[in-house]
Amino acid sequence: MSSSSLNVHASPVAVLVSVRIDPVSGRATRSRADAAGAALALQALQARATLQGRSHAAQPRLLHAACRQTAMPEAVARDYLALGIDRLERLELADADPEHITAALAEACHDTPLVIAGARGESGLASGMLPHRLAQRLQRPLIAEVIDLQPEADGGWRVVQALPRGARRSWRLERGAAAVLVSSERLARREDLRMRHAWLAAQQGRIEDRRTASGPSAGPVAAATPAWTPEPARRQRRPLAPVSTESGAARMARATGTAAPARQGGAVLNQGSAQDKARELLAHLRRLGLTRPPG
Repeated sequence: MSSSSLNVHASPVAVLVSVRIDPVSGRATRSRADAAGAALALQALQARATLQGRSHAAQPRLLHAACRQTAMPEAVARDYLALGIDRLERLELADADPEHITAALAEACHDTPLVIAGARGESGLASGMLPHRLAQRLQRPLIAEVIDLQPEADGGWRVVQALPRGARRSWRLERGAAAVLVSSERLARREDLRMRHAWLAAQQGRIEDRRTASGPSAGPVAAATPAWTPEPARRQRRPLAPVSTESGAARMARATGTAAPARQGGAVLNQGSAQDKARELLAHLRRLGLTRPPG
């Protein structure tokens, strides 16, 4: 085995990254959620190196698995490397079967204790089952809605989970513990998370392409997996029709008690002098109670 391969598998954190299709331009870009997960892993590993008194921090692994038709473009891979990570691995499969993708990722992440994945794809509807499939295949616990990852002095990890209404829950992972972490959607909105884009790092980073077996036997775990039946995504719900099409003026007239006179309609004066039109307008305002009667 080469030394570069040993350095890849020595990383304690792997991040699964995907391709996002911009809904307006249709251009392939990096996923904001996956980029935030990679930035979180990089920040946690740098904090761990500082805590242990080491000058050089370990690098997280970036993994992408897809068939040749949906492979990650090099420009998108360079955008991920621009975060300051020196390597991205693209796993090429013969097909896009979900079980084969899960098996290939499980084989690649078998020796990596922590795996960070996004909750679901950003483009279109997605099941969000990939992290759960991967955790089941690797026989690891899964922690959802992860908002922070902090190193412990004894080599363990502190995982912070985001709860509704701003609450937080803290989990402690002992040294050497393995888990699948699903990042929270709020992770990309953290202001203290360093999401840099360095052109030099993007050019110096390496993209490694590896072909993997896509058969059911791929992956180190021989546990039986349930038979998944692909189904078309459900259609988006139609927006609800408004309960009332009444105008704002009609609602105001009903609220002020002048709805009955307003429903009687008005008169259009095309002829007559300015005094006659003013007289009719004044009489209409008096009927609505908006002016005082002549004293």
